Amino acid sequence: MRNVNIGIDLGGTLIKTALVEEDGNICELKTLEAKSGRSMDCVLRDIEAVVHKFCADKTYKVRGIGIAFPGIVDVENNRVLSKYVKYPGASQTNFEDWAQRNWRLPIAIENDARAALLGEWQYGSGRGSDNLLMITLGTGVGSAVLIEGKLLRGKNFLAGNLGGHMSIDYHGIQCNCGNIGCVESLASTWALKDLLEKREDWTKSALNREKSVDYESVFRCAKAGDKVAVEIRDNSIKAWGIGVVNLIHAYDPDKIIIGGGIMKSKDEILPGIEKIIEKHSWIPVGSLPVVVADKKETAGILGTNYILNNERKNGV
Repeated sequence: MRNVNIGIDLGGTLIKTALVEEDGNICELKTLEAKSGRSMDCVLRDIEAVVHKFCADKTYKVRGIGIAFPGIVDVENNRVLSKYVKYPGASQTNFEDWAQRNWRLPIAIENDARAALLGEWQYGSGRGSDNLLMITLGTGVGSAVLIEGKLLRGKNFLAGNLGGHMSIDYHGIQCNCGNIGCVESLASTWALKDLLEKREDWTKSALNREKSVDYESVFRCAKAGDKVAVEIRDNSIKAWGIGVVNLIHAYDPDKIIIGGGIMKSKDEILPGIEKIIEKHSWIPVGSLPVVVADKKETAGILGTNYILNNERKNGV
């Protein structure tokens, strides 16, 4: 019988649930669609079916459940603090009771960007460095920081976690968080529709004929020469780059890891961000590697596995 943990990554688009061995080997992975607006209770009921199936397999001995959540998390009490719109009711959910009632298993919850950083640090592109900055580009913009081998969390669990909500344009538009000119309000998947519809030339763009507008279509149409797509692409890279420079000045990492679904266009994004770092940051030119996440599909799951096997085992 093999000892495993169950890792759950509650993404903005997909929910991934996996069986993970202590060394990070993923034995099984199941994916569900993250349907917008459904309550946390409904989502957990869908996840329960997968977890029940995993626990029923006598090949494995399940030791705990880890959840990577897209919001602010109180890791000491396994509570979600932010009212994330994709998972309404999460802040009122007793996750420990859910895990105990169904399977009598311990649970660990962490912010998804922090969990992804741990996964990359232990098993991916962050190996060999104990001072890391991670940026995740997807539905929103997440960030996490590792300093001397320890996650930065802070008194209110905000430290290093709000790179997407740094204000980089105080004349800018209001973000969904209420702040003005956040990185996310200028460059994130959730903001694309509003950004495009405010443009007078929007109807003439090839993007207007797309079934759904996301960064895949933005980069594809930009490559084909669409003027609107080119401007959206370039403005987004600039916003991400400026946000990264602010984070570099705050945390002075050895390496920057960039992950998330948008990084399918890494060949355009990475050079753009690197140029902005070179031009605007105070660090020596060429001294800070900027790399793509190696475990971008499973980093969050791997990170919760590390927490269960190390932090919670050691009482951290």
